[in-house]
Amino acid sequence: MTLAECRERVRGSWAVEGDETITFHDVVVSDLMSDVLVVERDHFLLVTSLTSEQVLRTADIVDARAILITNGKLPQKAMENLARRQNMPVLVTALTTFDACRALADCKE
Repeated sequence: MTLAECRERVRGSWAVEGDETITFHDVVVSDLMSDVLVVERDHFLLVTSLTSEQVLRTADIVDARAILITNGKLPQKAMENLARRQNMPVLVTALTTFDACRALADCKE
């Protein structure tokens, strides 16, 4: 799935714009960044309702492709600034985490 398809499915908008042609084959969903650190995948979409820069730092370590923030939350300014510096696309959606996951359920190619 491309980031553009993801944005469409979750009716999302950009908090930090990125390359819409970025592709990912997996989605990792968690509000516990310690759980994300032990995931044995790479190049995935990270879905969370957290808005701190810790999400960006974790995403960078595990080689996530992009971040989707759920529950209508917006990233904190520090997160936004770090995302721009790291060229990490950040999407936001008003959907709950559960509903965003349902919308992305068919993302595997």
